[in-house]
Amino acid sequence: MTLKEIAQNILDNTLLQNGVLSHHIRRVKTDAINGLDVKINDNEYVVYRIVSSNDGAYGDGKAHCNRSYIDINYYYNYDKDDTRYVDVVARVESIINAFISDKHFRLKNAESDIADINNPYRGINIEFLYLEAIKRG
Repeated sequence: MTLKEIAQNILDNTLLQNGVLSHHIRRVKTDAINGLDVKINDNEYVVYRIVSSNDGAYGDGKAHCNRSYIDINYYYNYDKDDTRYVDVVARVESIINAFISDKHFRLKNAESDIADINNPYRGINIEFLYLEAIKRG
């Protein structure tokens, strides 16, 4: 399973039951979630990307581990004083807990606000470090 597939599975398992969609690099829209009877939450979405994929810890000319960073942006389109913002904070915390429950992930940068760039959506950014030993064969 690729790192992108691992991240997508974690996000889907954490967010789909709330109707929040996530996708690599760009926002996707749909009318229904396959296999779930949940209304799509058009007020929130997640975009993530693999920031880097660097093998590391060389000792004999071969990589011994994979070290990658995953950048996650959680977008919402209402003010922080809106009652729904509490749910956003709870979902971001759920994302963090889901990622760090996997022994390969570490929280690199905790929650920080995404700069407002004339987008009707506000956002919260989090970043994870993925570490995996490379099997030698």
